[in-house]
Amino acid sequence: MIKFFRRFFFAFNIIAAIFLIGAYLSVLISPAEAWMFSLLGLAYPLILIVNILFALFWSFQLKVQALLSIAVIAIGSSFFNQSFQFRKDVQNAESDIKLVSYNAGLFGYFQSQWNMKELANQVVDLNPNILCVQEFLNLKNGDRSTMDSMKNLCGFKYAYFQSLNDGRKKGEYGMAIFSQYEILETALVHFDGLTGNMCFYADLKMDSGVQRVYNVHLQSFKFKKQDYKFVKQLPEDNDEKIKQSKGLLKRMKSAYLKRSEQVEKIREHMQESKVAYFVMGDFNDPPVSYSYSKLSKGLKDAFVENGFGMGRTYIGMMPNFRIDYILYPQAFEGSFYKTIKLSSDHSLVASGLKYKKE
Repeated sequence: MIKFFRRFFFAFNIIAAIFLIGAYLSVLISPAEAWMFSLLGLAYPLILIVNILFALFWSFQLKVQALLSIAVIAIGSSFFNQSFQFRKDVQNAESDIKLVSYNAGLFGYFQSQWNMKELANQVVDLNPNILCVQEFLNLKNGDRSTMDSMKNLCGFKYAYFQSLNDGRKKGEYGMAIFSQYEILETALVHFDGLTGNMCFYADLKMDSGVQRVYNVHLQSFKFKKQDYKFVKQLPEDNDEKIKQSKGLLKRMKSAYLKRSEQVEKIREHMQESKVAYFVMGDFNDPPVSYSYSKLSKGLKDAFVENGFGMGRTYIGMMPNFRIDYILYPQAFEGSFYKTIKLSSDHSLVASGLKYKKE
């Protein structure tokens, strides 16, 4: 009986190991080719934990089966480092450059709130050189606008707003970059088709020369109220479960396909850049993903260099993952990294950098 149980248990162990390898493959295989691998990448933390438990179970019994999960976990050590960090958290280290990225969620305007000053107050405390904001709602009142208010309240010398025509009747929806460095040039990285997401860059005249900052907001899942309700409380009717599951997977597939197209467009644009570049923003994907793998290539990740724990930045009801990033050139080294919870369903992400010594 015990022998049968062990065989049965090991069969599940093999499945868990295969799923973990599938999660690793999600960074190499475009969702356009096989989008289901992206789901395994999304579930990476859970699959990893299951394999760790299997490894511990067999190890306590001194069984050779433990080597399966141990080997698979070891193969993906780089993915572990991208998702978990246990460095000493240094919050007030001196920095040559401070960067902040934040998905403002339109400042809560369509939830009958207005949290712009909350962000401005936090930015004043952090005193960054560069601020990238996604989901920025620019309201105008006569000669004044939200952009003007943010720029003046935070003391930035330069600012640029890129609007997106999405049919909203109130204000302009888009993204913004605020900078203490002179903005020399800006342009949109064009995505195909109609989407509420975007990417644009700004070339800044920094102390080390001209460098480019990409402000990125990739395709979201666009879950509906019934999707959140479905996840929170599964319906008793099996037909309804199947129906809602199909709807959920359909939206996820659509998002993965659009996101992969957007990533390819941005990556192509990056490869043509003649200057070093930073990438900041909301990828709507965790570290074990095709999006992150492509956009972080050749760059350092502020969380990996100075973060602690899982560094989660999305704090909605869906799985809590790190989907907001600050990536920077190899010519810099990190001095600190922190996330700060404000009113949006995304945490503000801040990082300090130093010029690498020759």
